[in-house]
Amino acid sequence: MARNEDELTEEELDALEDERGDLKTALTQARKKPRYFAIIVKGPEVLSLMVQKKPFRDSALRSERREEGGKEVVEGVCQGEGGTSLVFKVEGKTPKVKKASLRKFISDETGLMLKPRFASDAEPTPSAKPGQTKSAKPKA
Repeated sequence: MARNEDELTEEELDALEDERGDLKTALTQARKKPRYFAIIVKGPEVLSLMVQKKPFRDSALRSERREEGGKEVVEGVCQGEGGTSLVFKVEGKTPKVKKASLRKFISDETGLMLKPRFASDAEPTPSAKPGQTKSAKPKA
């Protein structure tokens, strides 16, 4: 996705449009129900975003990271928080990805105007009672 669209063949452009449509659908669903996400990053720059219903397999993330040339994979659960807000919950420390960078990536790839933010299981969310924290992964 990081390559210039003018350099792609027609087949690659069709595949790119399908990926964008899948991402748009998944992000729209994530506004209503929790979805697993993985962000491929290189420093503060977002290279790729994947959202799906089931947890990601390590092999798929590894190959996507290599393909995009990323240095790190950020995983967690994302869910809407009313309106256009979308919370990306991660375990441990929040990633050093700028919200503006993620917002621009989502807008460029899908056309959706969302307000993403990161939350960690180490910091309580606004809906949590004082002293409680929320886990990034649904408990079984």
